[in-house]
Amino acid sequence: MLEPILAALLALTLAGPARAAPAPDARALLQQVSAAYRALTSYHFEGAMNTRMSGGADQSLEVPLVLAADRAGRTRLDLRHPQQGGLLVSDGRQTSTYIYSLNQYTQKPAEAVADSAGMPKPPQNSPIARYFDPLQDLKAAELTGEQQITVGATPADCWVVRCDMMPPQALAADSTARATVTFWVEKARALVLRDSISISLRNPATGANMAMDQVTSFTLGRVNEALPDSLFAFAIPAGAKLVQAFGPQAGPEVPSPLVGKPAPPFTLKGVKGSTVSLASYKGKVVLLDFWATWCRPCRIEMPRVEALYKEFKAKGLVVFGVNYAEDIATVKGFLARNPYTMPILLDQKGEAGQLYQADAIPTLVVIGKDGKISAYFQGVREESVLREALAKAGIK
Repeated sequence: MLEPILAALLALTLAGPARAAPAPDARALLQQVSAAYRALTSYHFEGAMNTRMSGGADQSLEVPLVLAADRAGRTRLDLRHPQQGGLLVSDGRQTSTYIYSLNQYTQKPAEAVADSAGMPKPPQNSPIARYFDPLQDLKAAELTGEQQITVGATPADCWVVRCDMMPPQALAADSTARATVTFWVEKARALVLRDSISISLRNPATGANMAMDQVTSFTLGRVNEALPDSLFAFAIPAGAKLVQAFGPQAGPEVPSPLVGKPAPPFTLKGVKGSTVSLASYKGKVVLLDFWATWCRPCRIEMPRVEALYKEFKAKGLVVFGVNYAEDIATVKGFLARNPYTMPILLDQKGEAGQLYQADAIPTLVVIGKDGKISAYFQGVREESVLREALAKAGIK
């Protein structure tokens, strides 16, 4: 009976102690970080950035933050500080940006997100934008150890990676400037659970050495979960002013310069082979919807345009869905899955779109009976807004 036991003990003795998994190469680990973030379907982080300046301009600053996004193009970037903070919120249709210190906000159409894309890279001023491309501006990387980090109440084992970076472009003239970023990378998922940035430079006025140290840490971190719509809803702050551009003298948002001008003429082929000349529809109210198959906001808007077409075509409304710069096979494939009845035109070279300044889609244009543009919208608009625009043009 003892022989099997002795054999097992002998085998363990000869094998020696169990070996830990080898530490990864620092650059390879940073590549894993980039791949992990681009493969996410959603993320929601909350925490704070703590910044300390020393060397003649000593000060400390804490900025609470909320960062969330999903592959549908919805985004929330909230840096909550009365002087240094800002808020960017997009529901995938409209992007609102608010500056706390100015109490001003802008609203623009959301950028279209292609279906085939992974997680969209965060805005450049997002604290986690560097996680999507940690090799950018990297001079050297070194794995310096291991440490356990707690996010909320959940501990996680992390690799600690120290990166020597190219200093920011604004410090290019300072030969003494140095920049170091340290990432705490979770071993299990290759996500960054903390980072610190250290920048040293020379004070251009006094020649004295200065330093900035910034630590970003999280108290909440969840990924690949369904996120509530409330995260991506913009509530206009009390007294906030809608502006076209931020600043002390910023004015109100202005309509497109095309409104009130004659509609640029074009002639396009229809998806069924017919030729359509816009000039032949003078005397009628025309609604143009510039769209593309890959554009998610377009696919939100098109059913509303289709509903208006079906309701008002007997009253003289003319509607054209103008596909922007795609080949006919792609358009026909989309229409086979989405059988819209409104006429679809092919702007394969994007020339008509350029005439109507459709640099963001969907772009919707209402042309009055006099041949002039009476309403112009970029981004998704509610059906009630389109109805109001058509009513002003004479379609009720």
